[in-house]
Amino acid sequence: MNNQEQLMMAAEKLKKRHIKNTPQRQVILAYLMSSKEHPSIEMIYSYVKENGFSVSLATVYNTLELFMDRKLIIEVTPDNEGHMRYDYFAEPHYHVICVNCNKIIDVPNDEYVKLEKDATEKTGFKVFNSQYEVYGLCPECQAKIAD
Repeated sequence: MNNQEQLMMAAEKLKKRHIKNTPQRQVILAYLMSSKEHPSIEMIYSYVKENGFSVSLATVYNTLELFMDRKLIIEVTPDNEGHMRYDYFAEPHYHVICVNCNKIIDVPNDEYVKLEKDATEKTGFKVFNSQYEVYGLCPECQAKIAD
């Protein structure tokens, strides 16, 4: 999918969530929708600036907060430097996270959705969100240790 198609998809997602469509919001969401990096706020800020948009770090932060409030994205986990990572959450998946290099891999799976339903049935809670994260060493870091 090209950049224009990503921007159009992002605009549609913003509209569906009743979020005012600004160029900055559109490019931030398009980046999160297409990125497999689970970027930090700093990575998102750099991407937006590199693509010619005038934006402050505070605007990026506020945009991410808005997207989280509207259930478009989630916070994944802080990396080793303490920077929070973000993910567009279109399909149910969990994350496998390397504790050495901070690589985050999506693993498609909707089994935990059953756990959310079970939690609701057993407790009466209205569940808004849940996350499942697995921590370990990625194959590349394992190879470095073995060398």
